[in-house]
Amino acid sequence: MTLSDPTTPTPAHSYVFYLGPFRFDSEIDIPELRASAGSGEREVTIRLGGVPAAVHEAVVEGKWFQLASREFLLKIPGTARYLVRNGNEVHIEIAPDAPIANISTYLLGSVFGVLCHQNGLLPLHASAVEFDGAVTAFLGDSGAGKSTMAACLLRRGHRIVSDDICLLDTAAGSEVPLVVPVAGWLKLWNESLQFLGETPIEQNRVFSTDDKFRLFLAGPPANTGPEQLRLARVVFLAKAADSQAHPALRPVPLLEAIAGLMEMTYAGYVPTLGGQKSRLFQQCAGVFRHTQALRLELPWGLDRLESVLDLLESDIFNPAGKPRP
Repeated sequence: MTLSDPTTPTPAHSYVFYLGPFRFDSEIDIPELRASAGSGEREVTIRLGGVPAAVHEAVVEGKWFQLASREFLLKIPGTARYLVRNGNEVHIEIAPDAPIANISTYLLGSVFGVLCHQNGLLPLHASAVEFDGAVTAFLGDSGAGKSTMAACLLRRGHRIVSDDICLLDTAAGSEVPLVVPVAGWLKLWNESLQFLGETPIEQNRVFSTDDKFRLFLAGPPANTGPEQLRLARVVFLAKAADSQAHPALRPVPLLEAIAGLMEMTYAGYVPTLGGQKSRLFQQCAGVFRHTQALRLELPWGLDRLESVLDLLESDIFNPAGKPRP
């Protein structure tokens, strides 16, 4: 197979960033990663260059992307074109006057998810917290409340492991799913920031047209070194049918949990459309050999969040603060 061949000019400056298992050797500055850390065991180059409008032998073409067996092309009008290939290369052609926040958001979102899939890792659309060595991942679509819940649990003594993308290493030589910490921030809507008593900072805006901001975590980043943590449970977030209902935690049957995890896989269309749906199924099914699946039915409104947190700590964590097995 012939791969696309973008040009790669000699950079005036070179930057090195770490995020989870990746070391990024980059020709562009990525402000969000300046204080980030990680093991860096998988090296990725990020280069500026002429990204083609199409990839050779694309097996799938969508409105915004093209997918081949070893390449992924993402085309965002007014922002950039991104070419991801072989799990270790990213090429970016930036549109004129593109807001830097938008460039970073796609790079740390869709492009990062594709890199994970190309490296055989499983990225989940989840925020995750850790307490006493066990991780709970909260899964849900954008706006489901994952990040706000994680922020509130942080204030109750839990550690943030990931936000938006929870990265699992399902081939780490262990039957227990391992979480690779990747978060140095939370992405919160302005309403949630105000609820938490935080002030939005313009330079931390996630996307130029959204009222959403990064809240960087204080202290050492959670993703320092080659640390991997045990995934104890996944919690699917669902809005209660009755706006006045009390929060409820219920177990999820195995097949439903596997289907839910596949649906909540970040950039899951990449393995699904790329002929690797069976691998994705095996990865997701393997998660539940030693991981509990729950559904959390949420009442509406931030004013009901304290009752949700109380339920989580009473049903998932015992009064002594130790996770239940």
